[in-house]
Order: sequence, then structure tokens, then C-alpha cells
Amino acid sequence: MMTDSFTGITNAWYNQLCSKLNLPVSNFQLIQPIGIPASDEALWACLNIVPPQTLKFNNWYYNQPTFFSQYAAIVNQLQFPDSSFQKDIGKATYTKWNTYLKSLPTPPPDNTLPTVWFQWAMLNAPTVANIGRTDLNNQLLINSALAALAPYQGTNAKLPDLSPTLSSLTATLQASPSTEFSYASSDANPNVSNSWVPGNDPSFFGIYTGSWCGFLISQKFAQSNITLSVAFEHFAVTAVTPGAWYNSGLLNLALYSKATPPWSSATGWDGYFGVNGTFNYAIGAFLAVDGISLTLTSDADFTSEEQANIKSQLGAGYWPLYGGQLSPIITNEISFDAGNMTIKCNTEAGHPIILGNNVVKINLYLGGS
Repeated sequence: MMTDSFTGITNAWYNQLCSKLNLPVSNFQLIQPIGIPASDEALWACLNIVPPQTLKFNNWYYNQPTFFSQYAAIVNQLQFPDSSFQKDIGKATYTKWNTYLKSLPTPPPDNTLPTVWFQWAMLNAPTVANIGRTDLNNQLLINSALAALAPYQGTNAKLPDLSPTLSSLTATLQASPSTEFSYASSDANPNVSNSWVPGNDPSFFGIYTGSWCGFLISQKFAQSNITLSVAFEHFAVTAVTPGAWYNSGLLNLALYSKATPPWSSATGWDGYFGVNGTFNYAIGAFLAVDGISLTLTSDADFTSEEQANIKSQLGAGYWPLYGGQLSPIITNEISFDAGNMTIKCNTEAGHPIILGNNVVKINLYLGGS
């Protein structure tokens, strides 16, 4: 399938960004428009997403569920009833086990029950010692995950938090290196066949935020000679870590145990982790920068009406960042002179800007292979 002009220049921008900032084409993803968080809540909203399988995550186009919502839905439908434990170890052993528990001076704490069972079963029911311990561990894991999740659901629910906070991200960036580089469409490389989404991965925005890439004005721009000079005062790739509401062991159980139990229905696993599942990817880390200075030139032959149209979108932001003007954090300038268009985008130092994500498959996110 042929690559349209706008997808081509955006693919080339993707390749240039990855090359100059040493980003992995095996999992890096641009976000459009860029993220300009002004609070912890706004930062976490950018990161608390199940990303789509695309090089260009246009959040005007993709309506993605949150990581928290998918995780919470899974926690609330996993179960390991006592009847399953009884079935696995046998009714006679189950009766003897409960008799033993009642004979103890004090009931063992829940978190020690798998170990207490195993020690008892190795003497009294060795053939089911392992499966019984696994069942009790699963019960403990599900109950612990439900308890940790409870404060974040229902009335007066807490905000699902992640790490980093905005203040810690700002501090990280201040201690991170600077970089500058250039881009020219005349010698740029639009080939993304070696990336993690090598198939048709179209662009959606055109020359300015909200415009369609197929509009004549956008195609004129994409087919012109474009140059970019870019400088970041600081840049850093920072890991994302869910807060106390999250239990990686629970998500491991859900991913690697398709059966019922722990799933409450036979179709539960497939809805999240199947081919068309809603929870196949996660954001492992993200690219943040501080202090952007970007200058773009284009020799596109825009009519006076088209120039007026482009100028009217100054507040919306332009390709390739699509950073909407947010004084004083981000400012855009545009001018037309002697057949050339010049666009400048600058962001104020001390305000992190999110440019993209490192996306990982959910099994890799959980440390698998």
C-alpha cells in the first residue's frame, strides 16, 4: 500500500526523533497532540492509558480505555471460591484440613495459610500439597488485590495515582541532557518497515491540530520542501509505575491463567488478552522534554486564502508537535515571506512536555517473554 504524503513526512519525523534521541523503534510511539500537563492529575491522565498499536497515537481519534479501568475490571471478576479448593484436594482431605485448623489454639493469619497448608499436607495429603498451596495462594492474591483496590472505587474514591509526579518529573528533566538536531523532508527517511507497527499506520492530523491530512492545504504542505531545527533544553525517558492500587502478581495470574477459576466466566480472558482484547499493551515509559525551541520552514505555494486559514489556527498548534498555544507555557508564531512559511514553537523552561511513549506488550510489561 502506498504511503500518502502526510504519513510519509510524519514517519520520517518519527525516524529522525528516534535516531537523534536514541529511542527504540521496537516500541516507541508518538503522541498527538503533545501532552502539556500542569498537575499530577493531568500527567497521570496522559500515562494512565492502554495505548493502541500505532506509531502515532492521535488521542482525538483513538478512544482508549485507561490502564486503571482495565486492571480494576479484571480484579473484580477474578475469584477462587473455597469450593474449587475442595474439588482440587478432595472432599475427605478438605474435611481433615478444616478439622486440623479448628484444633489450632489460634487461627493462622491469612497470609500464612498457604505455608501452613503445605506443611500439614506434606504429612497428611502429599499428592495434593502443591495444588492446594497454589489454590490458597490464588485466594490470597485475589483478596489482597481487592483490598488494595477498594479505596479507589465507589463513593469518595481516591484518584488512581502513578509515578512519577509532576514535581519529580520536572526534577528529573532538570538533571537530564540537552540535544538539538535538524530535519529536512528532501532527504528524510519515511520507511518504518522495521518498526513495531510496520504496516499501514496513517496520519490523521494535517498541517494544524484538528485538520485532516487529506485536505488540499495539508497535502500542499506535505509535498513541499520542509526543514526543521529543533532544540530541547532537557529530555528524558522515564518509567511509569502504578500506585498502591496495583498488584502485578494479580495481573500475572489473570494473564497466565485462562481457566475458570480464577476467571468468573469462560470468555473473560479473551476479552482482555485475546487477539482483539482491550488490554494487550501498556505504557512502560515515556519521553518528556523541557524547553522546546522549534523552527519550521516550508516552500509550499499557499494562496492568500490558505495563508489566512493557516494563520487563524495559531492557537491550535502545527505539525509535527501539534502543541496548542498555552501562554506562557507554549507559544506559536507564524509568518509568510517571499514564498516561504515559517512556524516557530517555543515552550517555557520548567514545564515538562510529553512527546511519546515506550509501548510494551502486556506479557513483557509483567516481566515475561
